[in-house]
Amino acid sequence: MRWKHGVAGCLALALWTGTGWAGINLYNVAGKIGLDVVQGNDTRHFYLIQTDVATLFSPRVRLELSGEIGYGADLDGSNIQALGANGMIRYLWANKRGTAFAFTGGGVGVTRLRREPLFSENYAYDTDLTLQFVLIGMEKHVFNRRVKGILEVRLVLGDQEDASALRTAVGVGFILKRPWR
Repeated sequence: MRWKHGVAGCLALALWTGTGWAGINLYNVAGKIGLDVVQGNDTRHFYLIQTDVATLFSPRVRLELSGEIGYGADLDGSNIQALGANGMIRYLWANKRGTAFAFTGGGVGVTRLRREPLFSENYAYDTDLTLQFVLIGMEKHVFNRRVKGILEVRLVLGDQEDASALRTAVGVGFILKRPWR
């Protein structure tokens, strides 16, 4: 029962302190490609679409929603397809001109894994809840701050070992609205 009071208190604090900067909007849309390293030679290529849809507490705290699809091979050589949705809160540090940002953050995701065994036509499905942490993130805004390049290293922790990975990604995004304007 205490956790319900804690969640209600955090939500009330967020709404009370963050109303000056809180805003729901479509701030940017980006596409990323990358590599998930699960174990030694168990890797997956993935494609991800992300959007920043809200600011919380300040214009530097963003709510990011994303969807992804990934393909790869398991340690035994069987094919794996991963389909996921993620929600993350990121904090951005800006350079003096506001054209480059370092960021970090964390969030949760849901990943559905489909395995195709080598000697069978039956697929095995698993759904897993993941915790995600951005270890290193960089954005560079170019073209009058309308386009951004993204580099990110993320730790993905899942209940099953196929869902846990060290993720590296690069991408390009389009800035639709700047929250600090």
